[in-house]
Amino acid sequence: MVPCRWPAAVVIAVLGSACVGRALRAGDYSAPEDVYELRARDPQQPLEQPRRLLWPRWQEARRASVYGWVDCGIGGNTQGSDFNGTVGLQDRNLQAMMNQLYLVGERRLDLDTDDWDWGARVDLLYGTDAWQTNARGLDAYLFNQFDNFGIPRWDSSRYYSLAMPQLYGEVGRGDLSVLLGHFYTPLGYEVVPAVGNFFYTHSYAFMFGTPNTHTGVLANWEPEEGFRVTSGVTNGWDNFTDGMPGFANPDYPGASNNLAYLGELVLTSADGSQLLSLAASTGNEYTPVIDPTVAPGAILVGNRSMVTAYWQNELADRLTSVTEAWSAWQFNAATGYENAGQQAGLAQWYGICQYFYRGLTDRLSAGTRLEWFRDNNGFRTAYPAREASDGTADVASGFVGNFWAVSLGLNWTPKANWVVRPELRYDWYTPDAYGSGALPFGPLATTPGGLVTGDAFDQWYLGCDAILQF
Repeated sequence: MVPCRWPAAVVIAVLGSACVGRALRAGDYSAPEDVYELRARDPQQPLEQPRRLLWPRWQEARRASVYGWVDCGIGGNTQGSDFNGTVGLQDRNLQAMMNQLYLVGERRLDLDTDDWDWGARVDLLYGTDAWQTNARGLDAYLFNQFDNFGIPRWDSSRYYSLAMPQLYGEVGRGDLSVLLGHFYTPLGYEVVPAVGNFFYTHSYAFMFGTPNTHTGVLANWEPEEGFRVTSGVTNGWDNFTDGMPGFANPDYPGASNNLAYLGELVLTSADGSQLLSLAASTGNEYTPVIDPTVAPGAILVGNRSMVTAYWQNELADRLTSVTEAWSAWQFNAATGYENAGQQAGLAQWYGICQYFYRGLTDRLSAGTRLEWFRDNNGFRTAYPAREASDGTADVASGFVGNFWAVSLGLNWTPKANWVVRPELRYDWYTPDAYGSGALPFGPLATTPGGLVTGDAFDQWYLGCDAILQF
């Protein structure tokens, strides 16, 4: 194992820092290709500079650039279902999908001078992945307009829509910067941009466990290389302008206020071989309503908190391990499923995910992902996830139990602008009570008692996509 040397200034008690707009490898913070998106890839895979086709190179001196990518793929399951179970974004069985047509425009912040500087960024995402990044009040309707979360405002068809997952400005000088606007979450390991993930499909933690975006203010402090802390306030999970609508428990502390804390601590060893991220958020959220007949005034407000951590460790030359863990809970969730001794109305979800990346050649890497995701109260998972978000069809939900998944994948970079990602995946579900609830795989049907369910406990999935950067 490569020896680790942490900076002496590290104080683990500090919890805060969002890596928005920053690379995760020490010393790479100003490289435009490393702006956040490369978080969940093989860190030891050599990366050539892609040829940028939209912006003249002479403008790079101004630290302004426009770039993007297109990601298209196809995948299928062994159960004969139209949807690929809880594989949430690559969800249509044997249907070619343009997951992402992604465009970034930015002016990078320069902190290497003694003067104050400014930066800005806007991201646009069109495709079948766009619904995952929708924020209420921006690219999704407000909650009380449809009594549901995430219904897209800029959709062009049932599966394709446009989203604006990032829109922010920042100012800074030296080791301090402040960001204001709409930005990706630091919670968790995997990311929305396709170029930032090793695997074509996503983990349960990404799909069902964490938010995707926040809107607020973050202050970033980086007193020395390898130590970064940021702390700020937001208006909650996947929310742009939505306040608290009607709710049934106005006496709950801060019930009408959705101000939330968000932060992350990032530590990098002096030789760059190890990285540790600790992130947290806490604030009031209202409980999602699955039943469309329930009026918005009947919903409850409760505190939702989450803590995530991941440790990236370069075990040897071209062999890297990443271990991710998370735990989250929400009060007043009113799930209807409670464990013995559990506080009434409390929902919990937690789990562990282990990644290994092995470089085979300079252009080919292999990876594995093993995950356990616990939906303790059947509060977070649904099948199909897309329909659960926009309320367009019947959805199977209330999966009280454990989800397990194993993925095997390759990343092949034949040219600097291309990435090809084949993947084989196996998922299975172990419920707390067999025979009493819905199943998350196989063709959907509605039982005589009104239960929407699949017909299988497990599923094999095979898929592949290709990314072209421009």
